[in-house]
Amino acid sequence: MDHVETNIDKSRSPLLIPFAILLLVATVGGVATLLALLHHGGNGTNGTGDNVPEVSSVGPTTFSKIGPMPVGQTTLHLKGGSAVEVWYPASPDGYHGTEATYNVLDYLPASILKAFPALKADNEPYRDGGIRNVEVADGRHPLVLFSHGFTGFDTQSSFLTSHLASWGFVVAAPEHGDRDLTGVLAKFLNGTAIGGKMVSQDVSQLSQTIDLMGQQSDDSSSLFNGHIDLTRIGAVGHSAGGSAVEKLAVVDKRVDSFIGLAGASYGAFGQTDSGAGASVPNVPGLIEYGTLDGVVKPSGMVSAYNALKQPKRLIALSSSGHLVFADICKLAPKHGGLIGAAEGAGLPVPDTLKSLGSDGCSAPAMSVTEAWPAIRQSVTAQLRWTLGFDESQAGLEGLQAAFNGIVAQNTTEPTVSGPVR
Repeated sequence: MDHVETNIDKSRSPLLIPFAILLLVATVGGVATLLALLHHGGNGTNGTGDNVPEVSSVGPTTFSKIGPMPVGQTTLHLKGGSAVEVWYPASPDGYHGTEATYNVLDYLPASILKAFPALKADNEPYRDGGIRNVEVADGRHPLVLFSHGFTGFDTQSSFLTSHLASWGFVVAAPEHGDRDLTGVLAKFLNGTAIGGKMVSQDVSQLSQTIDLMGQQSDDSSSLFNGHIDLTRIGAVGHSAGGSAVEKLAVVDKRVDSFIGLAGASYGAFGQTDSGAGASVPNVPGLIEYGTLDGVVKPSGMVSAYNALKQPKRLIALSSSGHLVFADICKLAPKHGGLIGAAEGAGLPVPDTLKSLGSDGCSAPAMSVTEAWPAIRQSVTAQLRWTLGFDESQAGLEGLQAAFNGIVAQNTTEPTVSGPVR
């Protein structure tokens, strides 16, 4: 990653216009040019090359519903072989084919399936939002990275990743093999203790994913040829993935915005001694957490938010646990979720994994599906604003009233009336 510029000194003030842009405007001579540079929304016809649906009147529930674009889905791979699951806006022409699904059994080590065959009983595939390998919608689309949590997997939050694609984003989620469900269980079976300070290649893999999507956009044989806009990149992560995308925003200047869902590196996991985890990125950040999270302390999320630079936002979800940001609570419903299925099959589950696989899946936490519309709204609105598609934060205002009893807190600094970009 030596070739990648850092964001440590990168100014993201929404009130500043770089001198170079002013010089360009003066050279080409026109207020209209300045306005075009500041307004990045549109459907690919305004000269920016971006294809994100325009919304004439943005409000606190606008993005809680599925967007106007059909969703495609495919699987790519990094040079090292790691899978990258990609959701994308699809062309409405010829939009038919195989519906994308995943089965959590595919993420279990073969040795576990062999030793505990009862795990296979009544295990149903989970639909994750797209149609396989259909054509990409016309125009170029901003890129969003998604980083899964510890013992998670690339498709773990398809309720959100597929939703973002319906609003015009290409979402790429690499599989972090050194901390995914497969890798962690394999280590457990080999007698490796689960817990302690974790070292992962996740940040490097996220940067490699940006490189991969750029290569795909340049490849005339790729579905994504000419369809990726690498000038607008957001990064979203859950739990350990939230920590990863914050660190990514420090070390990779290509990242314009990050969102940590129940996860942050600064002040939350004790990763403040050295490296990217000890720095605060100079890009807009959103931290979102559940008030009943028993895995990552809510106080740590508040501490991380306080350390961030402006503009920043903190959103708390009432009566929600750690897994409100994932599909995991909805998997294996006949068995009471993943942990119930594992224990029912006789698999010895350590307490650490029990918590990671069940926190927020039962009372006193509300059903995760009740909170999903608020999560979809806030994440989509934050990305649209920070990447320059909405001039105001109207999609992030009034969330407590719009999602009464679900959004407990919605704090931002500073209050900004103009676009970020």
